[in-house]
Amino acid sequence: MSREMTITQWHVPIDDENCYWYSMFTSFDQPVNKDLMREQRLKEHSLPDYAPLKGRHNNYGFDPEEQARETYTGMGLDINVHDQWAVESLGAIQDRTQEHLGKTDIAIIRYRRQLRAAIAAVKEGREADLPMHGGLDLSTVFGPVSNDSIAQDGDWHRAAEEADQQRRGSCSWNAQVDATVDTTVDTGADVKADSKA
Repeated sequence: MSREMTITQWHVPIDDENCYWYSMFTSFDQPVNKDLMREQRLKEHSLPDYAPLKGRHNNYGFDPEEQARETYTGMGLDINVHDQWAVESLGAIQDRTQEHLGKTDIAIIRYRRQLRAAIAAVKEGREADLPMHGGLDLSTVFGPVSNDSIAQDGDWHRAAEEADQQRRGSCSWNAQVDATVDTTVDTGADVKADSKA
């Protein structure tokens, strides 16, 4: 969202065609204005089910006049609506039998392999093999790292790290990545590790 405000999103499947969407905001500057964020979200969603006001049922609010004169998509300025259209327009279950992924799709290919391996593990009763069971090594977990910085000497790794340390160091809360954390995973096992995120 900005250098001072990051967003982490989880899209958690609840059945073959639907998921819950969780958004977590991290503010390195001012406290998150929860009332304002809720007010903004409720301009685009209805309660009690938190369903989007724009969707397939109303063509995502598409307006050809807006598209001709104001925006590229013609669907307003809320990027969440654009993302929703991109995901939902394929249909609830996409037929990928004719799909031809290329080299630039490597992240999609790897992610699908991970999902298929996890599905196979559950089907075979090997849930303990899943990353979130039996203990989670927090030293291998990274993120959210979203940090704009400019490297004057070309060493972008160092520039990004220094900018992130400066941002975290000026927080009113402990945002340091080297702090030891205690957490409990789904299995109930206590995990202690040096956090990298």
